[in-house]
Amino acid sequence: MKLVRSLTLALSALALAGLLYVFARRLLYPYDLEWMEGGMLCHALRLLEHKPLYTPPSVDFVPFLYTPLYPALLALVSKIAGLTYGLARGLSIVSFLAALCAGYVFVRREGGSSTAALAAVAIPAAAFVPTGAWYDLARPDSLSLALVTIALVVGWRARGQPADGSSAASHLRAVLAAALMVAAFFAKQTAAPFMVALGLALCVARWRVALTYGASVALLGLPLLLWANHASGGWFWRYVFELHQQHSFRPIRGFLAAPGLLLLILGPSLLLLVWGLLRRRTPALAYSAWIGLVGLLVSCISYGTLWSFANAIIPGVFFLALAAGTAAGRLLDGNKAGGAGGRPPLVLGLLALTLLLFAPNGAARLLLPVVPASWKMGPRALTGYDPRPFLPAGADREAGARLVERLRQAPGEVLIPGHPFYAHLAGKRVYLHRMGVLDVVQAGRPAPEGLALALATRRFSLVVMNDDEDWASWPGLLQSYRLSDEKLAGPRAITGTPTEPRHVLLPR
Repeated sequence: MKLVRSLTLALSALALAGLLYVFARRLLYPYDLEWMEGGMLCHALRLLEHKPLYTPPSVDFVPFLYTPLYPALLALVSKIAGLTYGLARGLSIVSFLAALCAGYVFVRREGGSSTAALAAVAIPAAAFVPTGAWYDLARPDSLSLALVTIALVVGWRARGQPADGSSAASHLRAVLAAALMVAAFFAKQTAAPFMVALGLALCVARWRVALTYGASVALLGLPLLLWANHASGGWFWRYVFELHQQHSFRPIRGFLAAPGLLLLILGPSLLLLVWGLLRRRTPALAYSAWIGLVGLLVSCISYGTLWSFANAIIPGVFFLALAAGTAAGRLLDGNKAGGAGGRPPLVLGLLALTLLLFAPNGAARLLLPVVPASWKMGPRALTGYDPRPFLPAGADREAGARLVERLRQAPGEVLIPGHPFYAHLAGKRVYLHRMGVLDVVQAGRPAPEGLALALATRRFSLVVMNDDEDWASWPGLLQSYRLSDEKLAGPRAITGTPTEPRHVLLPR
């Protein structure tokens, strides 16, 4: 038993240390790790300039199809620290670590085992690569995950056990959970199913507290929704809901590929969840399993949606891992009373096996420089779960510096829609992001206002396009600009869609 526990703790520590190492290596990289990062910084920049986010699509700006809390917080903090990639990623890192801490507290309290709790939060850490290498990006995912996780933990405490204090305390926790859920929704819309899931769980556990929670969600959330939509002339709802609904859904990818990925990542630990529900089911375990099921559903819907990436399965990985950890804790606790069939090594062994499929093949490569690139550890090596390709190299920094200098030297304005924040780094005005154009065109709407005119009148002295550009999305571009013989090479987007600035276009 001691040997298996020590192995589980060691693998958990290895996974968490490896993730922190990756965070440290990527934090201050001054260019896009992922091609939409700079677009999020442009959102914050627009708020700093006292300009609205949700406006008719134009050559100046088209917002991403997200709610506004992440760029709003980024803009607020940047008034003190300055708007940088490091600040934006720091916000995501702090958020993800907060989610891990909240998850650990829940599993430790409700499962009863510190080892199982540590392993439960180490599993998402070890799965950094298969979930898209996403946790630290300048994107809203980790902020929303943290707010949802804390809300779920606080909401569960609101069900009101005698040891939790008075009835008033339970209702106050319900109000706090509601406020956190509303904030999570305004970070990313995928929080909405968890908002409903918590309300349903409270209805079963304590319906009066559920009423307080539901009323608080309505009183806090609805006025904010109405205000945001009214202040934007209806554009807020068009972007965060209507355009989203026009993205096509691929059922095979959503309901077959997504569960398959979750099974590959969580495999052995899911056996613990089933075992725990059959042998040691408690209200807390049922609750965590319910939230894990909702995380699975959110992952399926998100992963099947057009232009989705592996980060879509983060909710499923995270909340199913917490449920498995809670089940493991209950099984270990039950063993003390003879309820786990005298198999504690098997319980911890399944957690260790889940981590073993990731941690040595990922974190050890980072933490042990002597490990060669060709080293393989277990079947997961065949799927490439190696964090090293997601670390920026010196060549990427050099390429970024050359590109920014090229933009700076160009007379007048420049257009670099794949990475518009680079124009800001060069002291230029930023324009719309390529993703905004794709969202608008895919929805069957006209090209952003003023884009065709800006290209036809050759407003930009220099246009830089990525290597995978869809030229048809840019009306009149190739008629007004010619492809130069000059070719760029990077900096690469090493997370998400593999793309980089490549083509230089000059006015005809």
